[in-house]
Amino acid sequence: MAEGLVTKWSKLQEVKGQKEGSFLSGTGMSKNNNSYAAAKDAAQQSIKGLNGKKPTLSYVFFSGDHDPYELTRGLKEVLGDSEFVGGLGDRVIYEDQVIEKGVVVASIQSDFMHVGIASADNTSENSFETAKKVTKDALAKLSIDSYIDPYMQALRMKGGDIRGIVKIQPYYINVFTNGFKLPKMGEENKVILGISEIVGRQIPIWGGSFETALEKVLTKYEIYSLHSGKVLKDGLIVVFTVTSLLYGYSMAHGAKKIGELDVISKTSMGGYVVEEISGQTPVDWYAKKLKMDKKKFVDNVMTLGLTQRWPIGMVDNLGNVIIRGGGVPTGPKGESLAYVAPLVEGAPIYLMDGDPKNLFKATEQIVNNIQQYTEEKESPKLMLVTSCLTRRGVMQDKFPNDLKNLKKGFGGATLIGFTTSGEIGSTSGDLANCHHLTNNVFVFYNKLLTSKK
Repeated sequence: MAEGLVTKWSKLQEVKGQKEGSFLSGTGMSKNNNSYAAAKDAAQQSIKGLNGKKPTLSYVFFSGDHDPYELTRGLKEVLGDSEFVGGLGDRVIYEDQVIEKGVVVASIQSDFMHVGIASADNTSENSFETAKKVTKDALAKLSIDSYIDPYMQALRMKGGDIRGIVKIQPYYINVFTNGFKLPKMGEENKVILGISEIVGRQIPIWGGSFETALEKVLTKYEIYSLHSGKVLKDGLIVVFTVTSLLYGYSMAHGAKKIGELDVISKTSMGGYVVEEISGQTPVDWYAKKLKMDKKKFVDNVMTLGLTQRWPIGMVDNLGNVIIRGGGVPTGPKGESLAYVAPLVEGAPIYLMDGDPKNLFKATEQIVNNIQQYTEEKESPKLMLVTSCLTRRGVMQDKFPNDLKNLKKGFGGATLIGFTTSGEIGSTSGDLANCHHLTNNVFVFYNKLLTSKK
């Protein structure tokens, strides 16, 4: 026992002056058509950045028709019994590449980061209750270092960083769930509320919904997610992290408000169908706003992506605009609009202009928000991004440039992620919600929270 205490004491002394190497990360990507080989290759690349240390956690995202069971076999062969989480995206993102069929892996390691991870299948049967249970299970699996973790908190207190302790909490949640799979819609908000029922609304939550390729949403498909050897078809994964490392998060869409404020005056199906906007049918409202013949709007709403290019923006009580795009005509007369995420009856809204030139402005907003909130100008080591699949659809061949700008804005930080049907997150310090059309960013710094004064 005495020897163990000496080891712990030695480790505490190491912590005092540790700056570099607090956080290690590596990434990998493979376009190999063989699922086993692709997963193994990407994972092997990712662990090279860990200096031989066991990953604390690996993020794994894949796109295309990869076999999830073969992916898991390849991942287990490389990552062993270390934890990994991930799933299927419309596309995967690696730096500025947008990959139709590929596998990307980011492995991270730190003695100052501890994770508790849990997952469940059949989530859509009761998303709220499943989220509550999985969050409880994740908390139960969390392993805290009884020496290092309280010592790091004590160092922050000793340094007089009361404001920082309150502002940048030593914990956050990653959540990955399934998006819409017709006729079922996404239930990201229920998942967020279920998590919040257990840990409260103040904790940072970042993640997104797994989804098949946008071009395949009207076909038969499965949405697979992966958790440390398990393959889920209707899954929910919650990662609860306790950390002494600096991190940041934010999101933005860049879309611009058009015209006057309106209101969602009538909904049905729990908000997934909008029946009236300011007393008009949504089709009449859109046709008038876009100065377009009503029949022309209905005939072209899908082929031209009109409700993606000009989405609805719901305004919250802080003035933030939450996007809902991709409305599809429905109802007996085809004059209502159905959405994959709910809108709130009585909510104030704007018509939004999703021109790519506006969307490009999101990067500056994200970078400024994270830098101002963390009061950190140095570049992060790693950046995760969940980006809306409709953002990719609207921006078309300009989307890689959007990613280049994001990478440049954070000083060349390594970037991986996937395109999603629902971005789960918030701007720094705000409450998490389900968003559309955004870039949703989470960054890791190779810097301890104790370095912030």
